Amino acid sequence: MEPVTIAVTAGAATTGYLLRFGVRWIKTRADVRRAELDQQGLSERTRSLPPGSRLTEKTADREVEIVVGGSLPAGGNQEG
Repeated sequence: MEPVTIAVTAGAATTGYLLRFGVRWIKTRADVRRAELDQQGLSERTRSLPPGSRLTEKTADREVEIVVGGSLPAGGNQEG
């Protein structure tokens, strides 16, 4: 093989790996940002509720139930 062919092949492979890495990084960062915004919104809604209130949010991938001013049930895990 000619050195130019080897260099072009290596460059193309490196570019492909870098593009895949970049796309994966962008998707992961978007997921993290989306989770941060969801958490921030949930916190803001919770702060506006009076003690004793119950807030339930259901989405396709999770369900959250918050009792404002309440206590956790025995062995309670907030994630379900």
